[in-house]
Amino acid sequence: MDTDITSLKGKRILFLAPVFFGYELKIKLKMEEMGAIVDFYDVRSVTSAKARALLKISPNIFINKTNKYYEDILRNNHDKNYDYIFIVKCDMITSKILEHMKTTFKGAKFCLYLWDSVNNIPGVKSKLKYFDRILSFDRIDSNKFNEIVFRPLFYLDEYKKNENNDDSIVNGIDLSFLGTMHSDRYAIIKKIEEICRENDIKLFTFKYLQSKFVYYLYKMTKKEYRNTKLSDFSFEKMNGNDISSIVSKSKVILDIEHPKQTGLTMRTIEMIGMKKKIITTNKDIINYDFYNSQNIVIIDRNNIKLPLNFFESEYMPLDKEIYEKYSIQNWIKNILLS
Repeated sequence: MDTDITSLKGKRILFLAPVFFGYELKIKLKMEEMGAIVDFYDVRSVTSAKARALLKISPNIFINKTNKYYEDILRNNHDKNYDYIFIVKCDMITSKILEHMKTTFKGAKFCLYLWDSVNNIPGVKSKLKYFDRILSFDRIDSNKFNEIVFRPLFYLDEYKKNENNDDSIVNGIDLSFLGTMHSDRYAIIKKIEEICRENDIKLFTFKYLQSKFVYYLYKMTKKEYRNTKLSDFSFEKMNGNDISSIVSKSKVILDIEHPKQTGLTMRTIEMIGMKKKIITTNKDIINYDFYNSQNIVIIDRNNIKLPLNFFESEYMPLDKEIYEKYSIQNWIKNILLS
């Protein structure tokens, strides 16, 4: 497998992606390490938690603001000879904006990566025709749409476990969960917390909510939040180093995918790099090349049972090619250079 770090040397890239726990900046930095000249902009014209909630209800609610936002981007960069227009998700960019981009950057290769399922991105189906290359983290979407190539997510360099670093002696946590509260995640975690208390399983959870507005909205609309307190949740994101530290101290990582998604979460892929065992609700994981029943257990989100003996068995190492495949560098290559 080609691992040439300068494979994007001298290439100009306009990179448009959601601001998401700093991953967008890590992608930009890695492309620059690979030799590219990168201009990054948030793909969304609005960023507050309230605005994002409204966006899910009606994608066109901010259309005027979005048009103005992209007009400014195009005006500021129209004279740049981009090699690639690299867009992640494309939820707010309209067809009109994409047409303008295509006429402005005629020599560029337009690449789209979907790190959400097509059904969760209103209007995206009609935009696929504007792209030269489309990839998705969702295996089932790639089977449904001929133009979509399947490419799972990646792990960052800081999640690559050093071969000489044996963290087994510092394991102080049996099971950990770190993630955003959405859909039925909190209800599932509550049940798992109960099982862990009953079986003396050391559990660590980091339950993130985007804002207090979201908390109070959930408290009014979701029964599992009725008896919660603000202090049960964090409203500040955990940084990558702290996440890596918690994961290093954990025997097993808990993954709970969105019920409307089949693609694997970023956390799942990161555990490949960290060489950690996983308990997940995502049944589709059995179709991936890194699946091994000694490392991964699937649980039913509607009938939660934790396999207690799973905490005692050892992690089974994977082939070197698998670890390389899921690195951020090879993810970028698959999108831009394949």
